[in-house]
Amino acid sequence: MNELTTTLQIPVSTLVELVFYVVVGIYAIFSAILYFHWQQYASNAKVTGLTLGIYLATTVPLIILMGVVVFIV
Repeated sequence: MNELTTTLQIPVSTLVELVFYVVVGIYAIFSAILYFHWQQYASNAKVTGLTLGIYLATTVPLIILMGVVVFIV
């Protein structure tokens, strides 16, 4: 029985980088939606600013750390 099988071999580092870029893209889209939501539906500007500030202060370092780890591996 002759079966033609082709395997696609992608290096692990390339696959990890691709996943990282997808996660960063999803993060950017989610951040834009969150920002729009807070701007449209928030009732207190001070709380909105505090929430967005905390969100960015906690998530941006995580994305940077993930990027460093991805490009070291």
